[in-house]
Amino acid sequence: MTDVEIMIKALRLAWIPRLLTPEMRNWKTIPDYYLNKTGGLNFLLRCNYDVKYIDGLPLFYKDILTFFTELKNLNSYDSMQDLVLFNNKEILVGGRPVFIKEWFDSNILTIRDLPNST
Repeated sequence: MTDVEIMIKALRLAWIPRLLTPEMRNWKTIPDYYLNKTGGLNFLLRCNYDVKYIDGLPLFYKDILTFFTELKNLNSYDSMQDLVLFNNKEILVGGRPVFIKEWFDSNILTIRDLPNST
């Protein structure tokens, strides 16, 4: 017997490769608009994010991100190995995760990337 909940999660997760394709498509306009504010989907999937902090993102895409987080947790994904500074639910400024585009553009993504002033 098919587990409907698992089937729905699998169908939602199957959208990730489609969303990651570089070509511009009309149907990608909405998710790209909201996800580019966080560095894009490819970067966000590496972060320790919480979808409640991604304002305005439609429920369908929030489900995709929520199910991806569940999948990472099932596979014992070690997020502390390369702790990403941005979109991190554990690093809050003013009660919200931060995304600093200038740092992102300068390839400062993890704690190891921060300049050492010794």
